[in-house]
Amino acid sequence: PADAAPPAAVPTPQPMPVVGALRVFPGITAQLTRSVLATPLNALVLEAYGMGNGPSRNEAFVEALAEAVARGVTIVDCTQCLRGTVDLSGYATGADLARAGVLSGYDTTVEAALAKLIFLYSQALPTDTIRELMGVSLCGEVTPQAK
Repeated sequence: PADAAPPAAVPTPQPMPVVGALRVFPGITAQLTRSVLATPLNALVLEAYGMGNGPSRNEAFVEALAEAVARGVTIVDCTQCLRGTVDLSGYATGADLARAGVLSGYDTTVEAALAKLIFLYSQALPTDTIRELMGVSLCGEVTPQAK
């Protein structure tokens, strides 16, 4: 019709970010981890044990994660447990992950972390901003942490 409103300006969406998940399991190897991380990823959600722990005494696994972080991959550590929170200072293996640059997902579920990373990367934000926002509740997906 002649009196119809002009078409709305729709912004061009950013390319879909590449985000993945890796479930930690007994016997996981650095080779498998590097294989997953060789995919051009923006971010990876690590599904870790208990309070966010990975395999103990597996330096090559931690090194593979550190190499990816150094390349700009955001890695967020979430727990496989149904309840609880990630505390990377709780055990030595968690502390190793933190030193590698892995972020705590606190009590964010794996699914919420994946969705949040896709959303944040689709906004074309700098990686440092995304890393900071992963610890901030945008819509109730994570319990705010005391600073």
